[in-house]
Order: sequence, then structure tokens, then C-alpha cells
Amino acid sequence: MFNELKILELSNVLAGPAVGMFFAELGAKVFKVENKLSNGDITRNWKLPKEKKEDLSAYFCSVNYNKKHVFLDFNNEEDTLVLEKLIKECDIIITNFKDGDAKKFNLDFESCKTIKSDIIYAHIGGFKSNPKRVAFDIILQAETGFIKMTGNKDAYAKMPVALIDVLAAHQIKEGILTALILQKKENKAFKITTTLEETAIASLMNQSSNFLMANYSPQPIGTLHPNISPYGEIISTLDNQNLILAIGTDKQFEIFCELIGLEKKWTQLFKNNSQRVKEREDLLKLINKKTKKIKSKNLLNSCHELKIPIGEINSMKEVLEKKVAKEMILEETIGNQKTKRIKTIAFKLTN
Repeated sequence: MFNELKILELSNVLAGPAVGMFFAELGAKVFKVENKLSNGDITRNWKLPKEKKEDLSAYFCSVNYNKKHVFLDFNNEEDTLVLEKLIKECDIIITNFKDGDAKKFNLDFESCKTIKSDIIYAHIGGFKSNPKRVAFDIILQAETGFIKMTGNKDAYAKMPVALIDVLAAHQIKEGILTALILQKKENKAFKITTTLEETAIASLMNQSSNFLMANYSPQPIGTLHPNISPYGEIISTLDNQNLILAIGTDKQFEIFCELIGLEKKWTQLFKNNSQRVKEREDLLKLINKKTKKIKSKNLLNSCHELKIPIGEINSMKEVLEKKVAKEMILEETIGNQKTKRIKTIAFKLTN
């Protein structure tokens, strides 16, 4: 799809490399420039205890598929000439330089534009409110309200992937694709910027609207939903399996109650979502009394047939053993190491 596109990736960790991998998956040639003085991208060494010392980390491999790795020293004259040649050759530059570093190495937008007049330059920053701050995903999760909402009243919890980085990568991809469309009308350079901070705030969605419109500050309620019930409630079954509900309408609730045999008086009492949200703990107890008499497979099959949203709580092993996940695995040999990761592109484009 993008076989003639060339990308210069001057970024490390996750957000920037995820953008580079997106284009690599679509056929673009991606040059990933790494610092030869520090042995490359820091995530090369972000290893699990069981990973071999000489191997690349699984973390690094997750977002660095099908790239040409170039090790350079930005302070070395010969290496800067190599870098300048790459800028001339490439269509897009992806960066996540710390504040001031881009200008220090003459790799800011204005400098790159003098080398390639129609360059698309994308930069991912950390904090818009304070560009000098070091930004890591968990700090953004904390300072933009996510951790205050996760976990439960006894303990906070972070999201188990660097989700702010992932979302920032999507913002930059969208910006780059927009710039590519605009270049068909105006053949000139474009600069796309976002920060992890702005990305995180933009992703608060209904939680931010709950506050802006109803002055409601979300509390840590685990898997639950502040506006809907039973949505996020975890129920138990006869074979000691845990399932999760996502009932979003009164009609779905009515059908579910009939399925599990909940008495009419309770169905009537909780027929409105607002009442279910207010009394969700009592409602869950009533539901669990019924579902503990039903095998999980039977309950799942019946709910699926009746279009009632319910799901299993799967482990990573269970997820990656599914056919749909197996079809998304990308393999690549880097050096002498066989590596695997899940592809980042989940859309299909047909005509």
C-alpha cells in the first residue's frame, strides 16, 4: 500500500516506534535510527527475568517489526552526513526528542525542511504544560486522571500496557495520513505534533463529560461503569468460572433476568438503569445467587444466542491461542533471533 514511502524513525520506547511499525506493516521502508553510544533504543534491554541476556527484549520486538536499523552518533560528523542523506531520501520523519534536543542536533522541523522541502515531520512530546519534564506513561496515567479511576477504593491500579503511548501513536498516525492527503493539494512540508498529556486528556471521553456536565468526579470502581449497571459486574457460575456482564439497555436486562430465573419482583424493582446503578451491590448479589446454579458454558451460549453482552475473563495464553489472534502474529528474524509480535493493524481495506 505504501511501498514507495520512506520513513525516518528518530524515536524510541513505544509511541514513535509504534507509528513506524504501522507504516512498515503497510509496506513502507522504515529506517530506525538508534544511538550507537547507548547501544540503541532503551527498550532493547527492558527484559523479563526469564529472557536471555544476549537476546532482544520482547518489549522492543513488539513495535519494531520490519525496520532497517541504523546506529548513529549525532555528534559524529560522518554520521551526521549519513543522517542528512536519510532525511533527503525519506518522506516522513518521526521524533520524540526531549525538549531542546531537536534544535541541538539540527533535527527540528525548520532544519529538516531546509534539507527536504516537502518533508512530513511528526513529533510526540511529553507534557504540553511543561515540555522540560521527563514523561513516562504511568506518570501520564496518574496525572491525567486515569489511575484515580482504576483499581478499587483500597488500591489504585495502572493499565497493564502503556496505553497513553499507544493512543499518542494513533494521534500521530492520523496526523501523518492527513498530511499525506493535504500534500496532494499542496506539495509542501507539514509538521504534526502531539503530547502524551494532550492525548491522555483527549481520551477521557465520557468520564470528562461526566465532570463537565454533571460535576461528577469518577471514583475507582474496578471494572464497573459509573453510568450503567450491570456493566462490568463480575458474576460466578456453577463451575466456579468468572464472567463479566455489559448489559447496556433495559430490554437486555429484562431478557437476562428471564434467562437466569430472577423473580419478577426484582426484575420490576430494577427495570430502570438509574435504579440499577444506585443499588448495584444488592443487584449483583441477587444475580450471583442465580448464576451460581448455571454452568458457564451454558450461560455464555444462552446469552450469546439472546444477544446479551457477556464475556469470559481470559488469560494472555487463552487470548493468543484463539484463531483470530494466531492470524495476527507477525514473525521476523532479527540477527539470529526469531521474534514474534501481534500486528498493530486491525482494519481491512477492500474494494
